[in-house]
Amino acid sequence: MIESRFRPDVQGLRALAVTMVVIYHLYPSALPGGFVGVDVFFVISGYLITGHLWREFQRSGRVRLLDFWGRRARRLLPAAALVLAVTWTVSRFVLPSSQLSDTAEQIRASALYYQNWLLAHDAVDYLTSGEAATPVQHFWSLSVEEQFYLVWPLLFLVAALVARRRRPGRVVAGLMLVLVAASLAYSVYDTRVNPSAAYFVTPTRMWELGMGGLLAMVTERAGPALWPGRSGWPARSGRLARLGWPARSGWLARLGWRGGCGWAGLALVFASPFVLRGTTAFPGALALLPVTGAVMVIGGGPDRGPSRLLSIRPLVFLGGISYSLYLWHWPVIDLWTAEQGKPPGLVSGAVIVVVSVVLAWLTKVLVEDPVRLSPLLSGHGWRSLSTALAAALPVTLATIYIVALPGQFDGRLGAGYPGAAALATKRLSVRSEPVLPPPADAHAGMPAYWTQGCLVAETTAAPKACVYGDKTNPSLTVALVGDSIAGNWFPALQTLALRYHWKLVTDMHAVCTFTATWLFERATNGPYTACHEWGVSVLHDLLTSIHPNVVITSDLADLGSLANHQVGQQAYADIATGMADYWTQLEHAGISVVPIEETPTMSFYPPDCVAKYGASSAKCEVPIAKAIRSDPPTVRATRLMAGEVSLIDMNKFVCEPTECPSVVGNVLVYFDAHHLTSNYSNTMAPYLAPQLFGSSAVLASHK
Repeated sequence: MIESRFRPDVQGLRALAVTMVVIYHLYPSALPGGFVGVDVFFVISGYLITGHLWREFQRSGRVRLLDFWGRRARRLLPAAALVLAVTWTVSRFVLPSSQLSDTAEQIRASALYYQNWLLAHDAVDYLTSGEAATPVQHFWSLSVEEQFYLVWPLLFLVAALVARRRRPGRVVAGLMLVLVAASLAYSVYDTRVNPSAAYFVTPTRMWELGMGGLLAMVTERAGPALWPGRSGWPARSGRLARLGWPARSGWLARLGWRGGCGWAGLALVFASPFVLRGTTAFPGALALLPVTGAVMVIGGGPDRGPSRLLSIRPLVFLGGISYSLYLWHWPVIDLWTAEQGKPPGLVSGAVIVVVSVVLAWLTKVLVEDPVRLSPLLSGHGWRSLSTALAAALPVTLATIYIVALPGQFDGRLGAGYPGAAALATKRLSVRSEPVLPPPADAHAGMPAYWTQGCLVAETTAAPKACVYGDKTNPSLTVALVGDSIAGNWFPALQTLALRYHWKLVTDMHAVCTFTATWLFERATNGPYTACHEWGVSVLHDLLTSIHPNVVITSDLADLGSLANHQVGQQAYADIATGMADYWTQLEHAGISVVPIEETPTMSFYPPDCVAKYGASSAKCEVPIAKAIRSDPPTVRATRLMAGEVSLIDMNKFVCEPTECPSVVGNVLVYFDAHHLTSNYSNTMAPYLAPQLFGSSAVLASHK
């Protein structure tokens, strides 16, 4: 980074920031809010970059955008390109084939610095939000910074045009203040309504870098009035009055406020990773804690308060390699975990830290500094060419893999793929065939209603009914209502609907049980309002407009109630009471309710396990007692209905007597930890039909 005024204490603050992130990634429970190290980095970057831009603007009255962007690219791209290229090469040998496609896509996004937007999209896409992290996922924060570097210098151009060299500092500071306020307000709003994506997107993070920028404008223009006696600070910038502050503001320094400010800021920075949790919606207003702390530490000055502590050699060294250490540490952790099949322990974690530090130091010495300081690359043309080539390497490697991927699985199983029939007929030993859907293309097995936009997002309250089956002359109408676990039965029901001429209506909501009980939303730490409003609307639509003959429903027992936040038997009882409430209203309206017990949940990603260990490996099985929860909400609600409804249990067609495998009859059962592939669901259609007819007289009369 180009810094005309080196501050060892800022390097020490960098060292603390990267240390928090590394500890968090190694041992999340030891430092549950260690992710705030990224927020400290944002403040430092905003402070240093803005100071550099302002000094250049003061010298020449303008900012050379191409030179500025070229310097940033030369500083950041070579090391990033090296890490991405090495990570991709190692990933090809270490990661299961099911993860390589996502990894390649994210490497390309990281090299082109739009990784944060890709992750934001995946975070709100229910199909991808729970997938395993890739070894380059941490590049999202670098993408935010690069996007900041594209926008921030433009403020100085606007200032030059508007102020025409009359008090441009006020114009720049004013524009910064407006952007910071707008970004903070949006961050608070978006974190509340869309917490998953808000964590990654640039508009919710811009204010954090902007806070550092505002601090730079204050300190650069105030000069000795804030830091009297500090050599190297120009006397002509020594009045806070230039910012509209009283001329005698130097009295603040005489009160010793700077040292206390720095210590208080350091206390906030230290407290943040212990006070905050990864399960809490972030950034929003909570990010003010680490951001304000970092601003106070830097604003305390280079020679007071904790500056001497932060300037000790080990911290300055670590701060000097912090960029490369941030780049290397997560790929090392992630790839080690993938290879070993377990998270790092104390000894292995220490080894990972040492390896990451050594790699970071070598990268700093052999790549960062030589490229940044090379006279050969100082010309604009050479700089652009070298950085473009650096970025092109990982992009090319990842793109070649993506383009070379085989065509998507077409959904047809053919002979040799009995699926559920292998369990139903006790023919557990069948001729081995290649697993379908292929683990590397497991999402090809997702139900059609997801790809057609018929699964309402978590933050959406409005229902969306979609119609399938016989739409022209149906014998009856069947509604499938609930979350995506209820949707596990969509492929089988669609097959039956076409066979028996039913109109099949889906009304599905991601991560939302169809219950009158208020559920607890972990992301916002409050009532799950969108889910509750959706349920009320769906019940109204079923009674007044859809008028189904039968409602089939199920859920994932993975939410707490507002009265009992923790998932467990007390929350199950609350949720079951609300389910029975809705079922009673439907039954009294002449609509038959057929609940299906919750499907088993795996403790890992079956496609990854099968890709790594093979279809018949015992490592890809889960004991049935662990996969099937005891007394879940559907079971409890059925008891509350006192014989009015009959519960269907299809789990014997998913699991063996003692284990739940990832592959049955050569068919991949799950495409993630708890969603059945549409292919396997279809193989259960012949066994679901008689259970439906036995549970509902309405369905039995329309065979």
